[in-house]
Amino acid sequence: MIESTDGEGVADPSETTPDLQALIGAWQDVQDDVRAHGNPEYDETVLDCVRRLVADPGGDRAPLWVLGLAMTLAYADRRPERVSGAVHDALDRADRALKNRPCTHTEHPYEDGLDDPPHYLEDVARPLAHGDTDFSAIGWTGEQWACPRNIAGLARVGMDRLEPGSAADVPARLSEDAQDTLDRLNSVLEGHGFDAYNEIADAGSELRFVTSDGDRAGGVLVATAASWYALSGVVRERWVLDELIETLEKVPLDALDHPCAHGDDGHPGLPGLLDDDEPDRPAIADDTLTLGVHLGDDGGRALLEQAGLDLSLWLCPRFTAATARGTLSELREGREELFGHRETGHLDTEFLRADGTLAIEPFTALFDGRDESARELQGIWAARRHAHAADDRERTVLVLTAATALRITHPGPAIALARDIRTLLRTVAETPHPHTCAHDDHPALERLDGAVLRHLHAPETVPAPRPDAEAFGCPAHLAALAAAGVRDVDGWCGEEN
Repeated sequence: MIESTDGEGVADPSETTPDLQALIGAWQDVQDDVRAHGNPEYDETVLDCVRRLVADPGGDRAPLWVLGLAMTLAYADRRPERVSGAVHDALDRADRALKNRPCTHTEHPYEDGLDDPPHYLEDVARPLAHGDTDFSAIGWTGEQWACPRNIAGLARVGMDRLEPGSAADVPARLSEDAQDTLDRLNSVLEGHGFDAYNEIADAGSELRFVTSDGDRAGGVLVATAASWYALSGVVRERWVLDELIETLEKVPLDALDHPCAHGDDGHPGLPGLLDDDEPDRPAIADDTLTLGVHLGDDGGRALLEQAGLDLSLWLCPRFTAATARGTLSELREGREELFGHRETGHLDTEFLRADGTLAIEPFTALFDGRDESARELQGIWAARRHAHAADDRERTVLVLTAATALRITHPGPAIALARDIRTLLRTVAETPHPHTCAHDDHPALERLDGAVLRHLHAPETVPAPRPDAEAFGCPAHLAALAAAGVRDVDGWCGEEN
């Protein structure tokens, strides 16, 4: 019989000896079913543990009952007041009964907080249930785990999880909303997210109404991290960039951009950039998204301070303004680059002779170069030039150049690039052509180079650089390349209306 220290008038479930290992197994079942929201059997498992703790919150088995409620906490947090409120009340009773007990330890496991889900707690509960004190596998002693002050601290951690702010002296932690934001955006940035466009467009949207330095600094960094994804070429709809730009335009740049104690060169570089010269930065701040989410959250800022970051640098209004201004500039330029009209008229002076014919030498010199942006623009120029080409030889060179421009960027071409090139390729694909030819096979477009283009442009004066050169200009091959290019652009950018 456990000696009762509290809970007069409450039926004591411990009057019969429980099967502790079976109880722990039941708690583990609740813990492992992460999608459960309303299971009557689970409700009863949790409430049974509540009753046991309420019956004797300061007793010998109170540590085990608190561990049981900690294991099932995530489930209880999703349940109505009948369950979650009962758990909170039981944990509060345990805290009040145990927190002032004598203790010789300098630190306790509860100070690490609770993982979600806290799978390691089963490894604590099972040996604790039969008096084992060997906890070396999880880094703490049995005495530290069973210490009344540790159990009281664990109870407070649980109370704070169920009702944030309801318990004092708990480890700092990221709020659930902030953790959810971090998880969702990380999934998008890693290529696994659901509804990626909306997630990116909403990044940092709190900037539309926040006023505190922390919330504003955090929102700007989150929007900045999202902008890198939006400008990577993955996003194929302009409105996503429009939303990010509109969000950052809400930052009062002029009001924030005033002299500060850090000087012009005293602010940190954003993590993840090549100019980041702080290799010893704590892991919690080693990427811009994670850092931004933490800066915008009370618990997150506390964690950053514990990790040794000088928050005055990251929360500095001038730093926030400079970051927002730089991100805005990149987004506006990138939006035009990805979706705007590309001017190519200036290339006429480079690619056309005085008589209006193609200047093949400078044209192929650029084709063989490594400047992808210049080659993309060359592809657009070629698509627009096609209708004015001097002859079929030039048209062949222009079609191959335009088709190649679609292949030199990853994950695919910008809308601005694809628009004109698709129009040309659709025309070529729909032009009647022979479906058979004398070639056994056609070479891959990746093998095309300037030497082949020069030969195709003037075969009577420029020898074929290799045996398959002629096959590049085969009408059946050009039609097949054009049809494949149209399908690719439709897949990247949506079908043309």
